[in-house]
Amino acid sequence: MKVTIPDVITEDLAEETGWHIGDGSMNFYNNRGKSKVVYQLRGHIEDDRPHYIERIKPIFDKLYRTNISLREMPSTRVYGFQIWNSELVKFKQKLGLPLGKKFELSIPEVFLKDVTLVKATIRGIFDTDGSIYLEKKNGKLYPRVYIKTISKNLSEQLFKIFSALGFMVTVFSQLDNKDFNRQRAYTINIRGVEMLHKFIKEIQPKNSKHLAKYKRFLDSKAL
Repeated sequence: MKVTIPDVITEDLAEETGWHIGDGSMNFYNNRGKSKVVYQLRGHIEDDRPHYIERIKPIFDKLYRTNISLREMPSTRVYGFQIWNSELVKFKQKLGLPLGKKFELSIPEVFLKDVTLVKATIRGIFDTDGSIYLEKKNGKLYPRVYIKTISKNLSEQLFKIFSALGFMVTVFSQLDNKDFNRQRAYTINIRGVEMLHKFIKEIQPKNSKHLAKYKRFLDSKAL
C-alpha cells in the first residue's frame, strides 16, 4: 500500500504516534522467501472498534494520504489493520520507535518540545493502552486512571511528564502473567476524583469506551 510521509510535526502525528506506542508494532518478516517489513495497529475486537472506525482510520488516512482497510481477526480477538510498507516503518524508526518488542519504548523527543504535542501523544497512548477503573469505595465510585507498559523507560517518562503537568501520579511494577506472559509490567496510576476531572480536561481522550466510563462516573455522582 502506498503512503506519503508527513513533512511537518503536527498534533495529529503526535496522537498517531501515541497509538503506535500503545497498540502498534513493526518488524521484518519472511514473506514467500523475501524479507518484508510490516506495520500493524490493532486493538480489542469489540471495545476498540468504534475508536478505530471513527478516529484512527480518518486521521491515519489524512496523515499518510492513504486508505487503510480495517478488519477483525477473531482468532486473536483484535481489530485494526496492517501495512507492508518499508517507508512508513523507516519514518517511524527515524522518529525513534523500535522494531519488535517494545521494551525500550519511549515518547520521541520531537513531541516533547511543546505541551500540546505532549498531551496529544499521551492521549494516543491512553486511548489505545490505558483505562479508567471505577472502584466501589464507601458506597461510592472511586476512579483510577492507569496506563500499563512493558517499557521501564516509558513508565519513567510518563511519571515525569504527569508530575510536571501537576498530576498526583504513582508507578508500580510486577510480573504480569495475564497481559504480558510473565514479563515485568509497569503501571502508571492517577487516582481520585479531582485528578480524573483534570485528566479528562487536559488530555481529552477520544476513545468512546473511556468517555462512557467517565459518563458512568458523573452519573453516579448525580444520584
